[in-house]
Formats: sequence, structure tokens, C-alpha cells
Amino acid sequence: AANMRERKRMQSINDAFEKLRVHIPTMPYEKRLSKVDTLRMAIGYINFLGGIMQVDQGEEIYEKTFIANDQFQTESNLKSSHLPYSLA
Repeated sequence: AANMRERKRMQSINDAFEKLRVHIPTMPYEKRLSKVDTLRMAIGYINFLGGIMQVDQGEEIYEKTFIANDQFQTESNLKSSHLPYSLA
């Protein structure tokens, strides 16, 4: 009974590693990753994706700041217009 439980446990772990391997980018000609290599590659890939997200968020913050600043300058220029005539 204990032997059967251990087999099922190991099969479950192996299945989980196979599912993880599917999501890790590798070249088709590379040999199958070991469990340790799979975990290392997964950690590296997650960190890589996290870095991309930080860059995207940084660009988004920059764009929002730029747009807000541009709108402020436009509104400011309209209020303190440099036109020779005033509508007031």
C-alpha cells in the first residue's frame, strides 16, 4: 500500500514537471530538461517576464506623466495666452 502511494506521488510530481516544461521556452533540438534544470529555467523565465512587466509599467507611468504634463502645459498656455488679443 505504501509502495503504491509513493508511486502515485512520484507520478504526480513527474506530471507536474512535464506541465511546467511545456511553458519554458527551449529550442526543439535541446534534450529534455532535468527536474533541477526545469526549476532553474522556470525561475529565470519568471524573472525575465517580471522584468518585462516592470519595463512596461515604467513606460506606462512615463506616458501618463508625459500626457498629464503636456495637458497641464497646454491648459496653462491657454489660460495665460500669449495672443495679442483677449476674449475677456
